[in-house]
Amino acid sequence: MQIVKILVVYDPTRDTQPALARAVQIAKRDQVEIHIFSCIYTELAKAGDSAAKRKELISAQQEIVAAAAAPLRDSSIAVTTEVEWAEDWYQAVVRASISNNADVVLKASYKHSPTQRLLKPTSDRTLIRQCDCPVLLVKGEVNSDARKVLAAIDARGEKDTYKQLNEHILDFCQRYMHIDSAELHLVNAHKGLSDRPDKGALVRACGVANENVHILMGEPDKVIVETAKSLNANLVVIGNSARSGLSALINTNTAEKILDELDCDLLALP
Repeated sequence: MQIVKILVVYDPTRDTQPALARAVQIAKRDQVEIHIFSCIYTELAKAGDSAAKRKELISAQQEIVAAAAAPLRDSSIAVTTEVEWAEDWYQAVVRASISNNADVVLKASYKHSPTQRLLKPTSDRTLIRQCDCPVLLVKGEVNSDARKVLAAIDARGEKDTYKQLNEHILDFCQRYMHIDSAELHLVNAHKGLSDRPDKGALVRACGVANENVHILMGEPDKVIVETAKSLNANLVVIGNSARSGLSALINTNTAEKILDELDCDLLALP
């Protein structure tokens, strides 16, 4: 998989744009195109000049986004912009990721309580579940010294799907997170002694130093969060199983469980 285009979700409600800053950091390392996408909406009176007001608001937001893009162009970074008017901006981002052939979506993520995420679908959850491409949820400011990555893998070797996902995770890390100059750690959670994976086999298969492979017993979400915090990781990479319909209402996948517990960025790979 090769990253050519990054779609950045521009938040019109905030002054700072951590996702855009992180995209610029990536673009300075690699030749990628940044597409800045912003979605706005407000209730307008049905009568009168509502169409004109809508056009005025879109134009104003386009100017704001264009101003954010200007310094990037000055730095020779390829950048395009788009402003859409839609009430459901979560779905608008999903549509934009498809129509723009985005290879990864970057969005700033802010802490929610478990109740907030349970009672109302959040934008983070929607993107994690519905985007066909990886989603990088950015927390905090850019840190040029962010050189520690924790990749969560599933070592249930009897299933090809897990092997493929592990390979996908490792390939992504090695290609786009510059692991050659960073510190890559792997974490695997198991529920009992009977399903504890062979650490030596993982070390040989993944090409990671023995001391950087962490095999711990416990629930995956708790193991991942505890390991990330103990390592002071800057990024957690995890495979994500998308769900829809009744399954989506009943089940919460690991990526969603750990999002608000992490202090670092989270990259969810479908």
